[in-house]
Amino acid sequence: FKMASNTKLKSKVTSAFKMHGLILRAEASKFLVEVLESLNELELEDQIERIIDAVEKQPLSSNMIEKITVEVAVQECSQSCDETIEHVFSIIGAFDVPRYVYSSERKKFLPLAMTNHPAPNVCGSARDKAELFRERYTILQQRVHRHELFTPPVIGAHPDESRNKFQLKTIETLLGSTVKVGE
Repeated sequence: FKMASNTKLKSKVTSAFKMHGLILRAEASKFLVEVLESLNELELEDQIERIIDAVEKQPLSSNMIEKITVEVAVQECSQSCDETIEHVFSIIGAFDVPRYVYSSERKKFLPLAMTNHPAPNVCGSARDKAELFRERYTILQQRVHRHELFTPPVIGAHPDESRNKFQLKTIETLLGSTVKVGE
């Protein structure tokens, strides 16, 4: 029974490598059968894919895969499994998080390093507090403009849809206008 399952496993491994355009040498496939025979069906497919990915990351001279290449790939997969368990959480400090500032001229967010903003510190000045609220207002304004009630109606849309749309105007626009707001 074990010999039949090894033959089935060998053909499964060989066909998986062939699907990626790789050919296993006999000693490489024997090594993989020995490594993978203890796994159940669910883990087997995932592990074979990981090994193939690790093999493809290595510098290959041809599509014939040697035993040494497979050994390195299996070693790499076993190390990466251990590393994923150890590094589940990553703690990032408050000053290590990349900060972005919206540039109204470019109409996109830019890294803080590309702007003329000073480096952040714990105790900011009054100007920093004003800048904080200005940035919050700008982000809120952008989010409101992207909301479906405030987006301009699509050309050719149903007339009822265009009635349900609103338009925001700045205070400067309202002060300079002689038209009543309702019109």
